[in-house]
This record gives sequence, structure tokens and C-alpha cells, in this order.
Amino acid sequence: MRHEKEEVAVLVRAVPEKSKKDGNGHAVGIIGINKHGEMLRLYPLGFRYGEGLVDFRKNDLLEFTVTRPEHDVRWESRKVLSHVNLEKPLKEREIKELVLPLVTSIEKLNLKGATLGVVKPKILDLEIKVNSTEAYDRQQYFNLIGDFLEKGEKAARMPVEIRYFFKCEGENACRGHKITLLDWEFNEDVRNIIRDEQEPAAIESKIKKHFSDLMKERELYFIMGTHFTYGTWIITGLFWLEKNGKLQSSLSEF
Repeated sequence: MRHEKEEVAVLVRAVPEKSKKDGNGHAVGIIGINKHGEMLRLYPLGFRYGEGLVDFRKNDLLEFTVTRPEHDVRWESRKVLSHVNLEKPLKEREIKELVLPLVTSIEKLNLKGATLGVVKPKILDLEIKVNSTEAYDRQQYFNLIGDFLEKGEKAARMPVEIRYFFKCEGENACRGHKITLLDWEFNEDVRNIIRDEQEPAAIESKIKKHFSDLMKERELYFIMGTHFTYGTWIITGLFWLEKNGKLQSSLSEF
């Protein structure tokens, strides 16, 4: 297969998964955007817990050597052979200018056959289900999310399941969606809440307050992606603009 070079700014760091080749390692994927305004899914980038974690953050510009994946037919997907952090993160204005023209609806993404996209949701409700108050170790927590992704929600449970009920803003054809959130940084916030609270009701209350506080200050966009096996939509990342129009590049220091 042909090898190509891609310079991509990081929008979403996917939840780490256990590496199938290295039992002690993990792999992480990203959703990013190139200078042409194209969204790409790049995987895998290897790392180990306890060794600096991943070597990039949101907005960082990475240079990838990529090829087409053998088993992933989604046209936005690329298999990563190597990557280098160019140490030239895009400015907030540059990210905003690349992302906002992509805002659309799930209905239009489906018509295009896309598997990545950006939508501006009109939030109708937030459903939180606390399945475990014990999985607050980072590796254990993400392993459970990995099981959920691999086996599906009927066979595996995330420690805390968060689903949004929403409509795509500006889309008359949208009848509403109920979709699971898998944002890495938001799940880090949830994991920290579990560390301090043991009662499911208190955990749910704190998560809802955290989200409500964010919504008061910022405009919310969803970075959407489809599940590799099932083709269903997942909220892979939360993208925030401050009310004055500035980009909020990170929810937490991670």
C-alpha cells in the first residue's frame, strides 16, 4: 500500500485501548483536521501508562506517515506508521476557522456517507447511568471503556454511561438523537468525581452540575464518529467555544 505524509491538527484524542500486539501497552487514536479542512481518523499511536502518557495535546500539529488500513473501509481512516509532533500547535483562531465551516447535521452526514463530522446540538436531556463506583484507576477505567467499544453495550458496561438527547441545530429533518459520549477528557473529569464520591446519586448530580456550569460559559459542539463494527454514531469529543467566540481548547489539564 502507498505511504503518504499528512500534517494534522489534533481535535480529539480517543479513549486508549489495550494493544493487541503489546500486552503491556496501549494504543490511542485521534480525530484531526488537515490544512484542507478535511477530518481524518488516525490510528494507532502507541504509548504506555506511566511514561509521559501521549506526547501531544489538542491543537498540536502532528506529521504522520500513513497508509490505508487493511480492515477499516471508512474513507476518513488512516493507519499510522509513525508520527512526529512538530511542536507548532495551531492557534485557537486557526482551529476555529478550520472547524466551524464543517458544522452540519447527522442527517446530512448520513446522506454523504461520512463517518466523521461536527454538529451543534440543541440539548434536550442528559442521561447518566452509574454502573460502578470502584473503577477510578485510570488504566482500569479505560480498559472497561475499551471492552464497551469492542463488545457493545449489551455485553459490556462502562463505569459511567453518559448519553445526550439532542437535536441538530438548524436541521428541520432532525427528529432527535440519543447518543453515547466517549470524550477522553470529560471521562477524566468523571473518573475524578468517582474518586471523591461513592453514592451514584451524588456522582450523577456532580456530573450534571459540571456540564451545566460549562454550558453557561461556552457554546457546545459535538465531534461525531461512527463505531468501527456497528456503524452507529458516537460522540467522540466535546468542542467548546467560549460565549465571546474564543475557542476553549481543553476542559482539563491532562
